[in-house]
Parts: sequence; C-alpha cells; structure tokens
Amino acid sequence: MRQRLSAITAAGVAAVIALGCATATATATTASTNPDGGKAAKGLCAPGVPIGPEGEKFYDPPSPLPKGNHGDLIWARRVDAPKGASACRILYRSTLQTGKPVAVSGIVAWPDAPASRAGRNVVAWAHGTVGGPRQCAPSAVPNPATDLVGYYTYDSPWGIDVGVPALTQFLRSGDVVVGTDYQGLGTPGVHQYTVAVTETNNVLDSVRAARQITATHANRKAAVLGWSQGGGAAAFIAQNYRAYTPETQMVGIAALAPAANLGPDFRGLVLPGPTDATSASHNAALRTNVYRGFLAAYPELNATDVLKPAGLQALGGDAVACIEHFADVIQNNVGNVGQLDTLFQPLTVVPEVWHQRFRENTAGLVASVAPILVMQGTADTVINPNSTDEYVKRACSFDKPVEYTKYQGATHQTIPNVAEPEYLAWIADRFAGRPAPSNCA
Repeated sequence: MRQRLSAITAAGVAAVIALGCATATATATTASTNPDGGKAAKGLCAPGVPIGPEGEKFYDPPSPLPKGNHGDLIWARRVDAPKGASACRILYRSTLQTGKPVAVSGIVAWPDAPASRAGRNVVAWAHGTVGGPRQCAPSAVPNPATDLVGYYTYDSPWGIDVGVPALTQFLRSGDVVVGTDYQGLGTPGVHQYTVAVTETNNVLDSVRAARQITATHANRKAAVLGWSQGGGAAAFIAQNYRAYTPETQMVGIAALAPAANLGPDFRGLVLPGPTDATSASHNAALRTNVYRGFLAAYPELNATDVLKPAGLQALGGDAVACIEHFADVIQNNVGNVGQLDTLFQPLTVVPEVWHQRFRENTAGLVASVAPILVMQGTADTVINPNSTDEYVKRACSFDKPVEYTKYQGATHQTIPNVAEPEYLAWIADRFAGRPAPSNCA
C-alpha cells in the first residue's frame, strides 16, 4: 500500500495524493486543503462512528476483521463535501462471491438540512472501471465527494475517474449518496473485476453502511446508478438484491453503458461496435483486467488457458497500473506495432470452464425484481452498443419494466453527462412511487 495510493496522480500534474502520509506531499491546488480532517475536529464523521486512521492506513483494515454482519461499519473519517452537505470516507464489512468476509472502502455524503420524518432515500453509485491495483480506489483522492471529474477532461489531476455524476443534484434533492470502491480497490486483495456477486455485495453493503451513520437519516429506500463496470453490477442488483439485503427497498436500477454481456462477448458472438485509434488497446487492457479478476475469484481457472507469454507479462502490469495508464502501456508495447494478438489465446480455444464462468456473470438471464433504466451511447468504443442491445433484449424477455435509451453520438466518457437529466428524473420518479416506464418491444 505504501506509495501505491499516491501513484494515482497523472504525470506532470502538480497533485500528489498524500492523504496525510509522511511519504508524500499534497501540492494539488484544486484539491481540499484538509483532506483527512474535513469540517469536523480530528476527522470525526458522525457521533458514534469510530474514527479511521489518517492517510493510507485508513485502507488497511484490522486483522482479523471485527466481528459483525456484512454492511457493518468498521470506521469512517470526515472529508470535505459540497456546500450544504457532509461527507466521509468509510470502511465497512462486505463479502466475496464465496461468502468470505472482506473490508471495502468508499464514500458517503448527505445533506446538512433537517431530514423529513420519512428519512432520506439512498442513491448508491457503482463506479466504472478504474483498474485493478489498490491505488485506483476513487475514494483515495483528497476530495472524493465531488461531482464526476472524468479522466478525459482538462479538469482532472488524477489518473482515474473521480466523484459521482450529479452528486450535488442528488444532495439538493435530499438524498444520501454512497459510493463503494469495490473489494480490492483501496483495501487489500485482488480486485474481482466483473465478478458479479462480489461487486453487487459490495454495492448493497455500502447502502447498509450508510444507514449505520445515524446523521444521514437514511431510510430503507434505495436506487442504484452504475456506469460501465458498475452498470453491469447494477444489472445484477436488479436481479438478486432481495436475497442478500432483504430489508432494502430497491426502487430502481439506472445503468450507464453496462458491462452486462460477458458470455456472448467472450465467445466472439457479438457484432463489432464503434472503434477509434486506441480502442483496441484499451479493450485489451479491459480484457486482461477481466481475466485477472476471474483468476482471483475462481481458483480452478488457469491463466495460460487465456493468455500467451506476452499476455502473462501484461497480467503483471495490470496489478501495477490504473486502467488508462495500463491501456497506454499496451498501446505503446504491442498496439502500435499491430501485435495485440500476441497477448491472448484465441477465443475459440479458451476452455469451456472459462465460458461457464463468463455466462454466470452475464446479466439478464433471470428476471429483474426492480425496474431498470439503461442508457447507451451509439459512439461508445468501450462498451459495444450491440452488447447492450443483447442485454436489454434478454431483460425485456421477462416482461418486467425496462426503459432503454440510446444517445446518438454519445461516447463512453460522455454518457454520464448527456444522460444526466434522464436518470435524475427517472430515479426521482421511482422514489416518489410512480409506475416505472418500459419501452420493451
């Protein structure tokens, strides 16, 4: 963990993610001047909540983990928040797909204004792909409780996407907002990327953790907003939340460009989608990240079944660099010379045991128990729009409410912004108890 969290910064940008550590110096002019203290003395998040350590030690959980239930808070620490709100980093108990307890980090933010007698609804943010190493945790930056700051913007000093889309709007509406980092990002362990049960457990437990901070006045109503990796997790939450957190009243799932079609994608059965000059290398980085996550989750799988020697070398790099850095390395090392095929075994020779696991992590094969909104850009070079079409077709086959909107010309990076009016209104309608729309054919 030492010096790895601070590696999130983009090269050449005067911002070091110190989090109060003696090993780094906070020089970012755009970040919070007091990232660990926030507005409360000595980092107190809320009355009755244990105060977590400063700096990188915040992400190192007690060993063994404190006894308790999944979703229980371990500790928290105040961070700066938008005007009129409070926010904390949190560390909480969750579980892997095997049921093994793990610690997971994240953030929670809530309005300072008095809550209604009914309490506050909870919006759970499930972030998109940031990579595999611990330092890629979105909560680890000095000011994580902010509106989304995309990596591909001139506003970002970080090497990952940071923040929550429409955070300030949700807070103004009186909602509590909680965002998980997922297991293995921030906290120890190999991140089980796109392993659906692990991801959904982490998201659902973040909602439980937010309720344990009494100052939030969080009630049992919740909605999930997910993007890319998190959109795929959201799609699974629509199917299985009742079994894991039956007390949660899940009013709806909003998925932006969801990674929900792994089975067909990894059999090469989906029509090609949009491409650009670097998308092949970027998708190779994503593919490697999937393999690493599955190897961590399923011990019967073998890396040599899916990766050639050069790919095994890249697999090691996936444990070092956040996703955009990793994609740039692949582009430089093999993409520029047309040698991406040196990384992977052909999909046609991948053993069936891998394909069985991909199918298990494909959404839409069972009925949803919560309304779904899917938003997809037609110019997306990361999540193939044809893959999203296939997921929606499966989800619609169960005669449950699914609303699907395609945004002409929207990319993977722009969809959270261009679709914002739709998901804000849709989530507000679900909290208000209005019937969910559906445009399934």
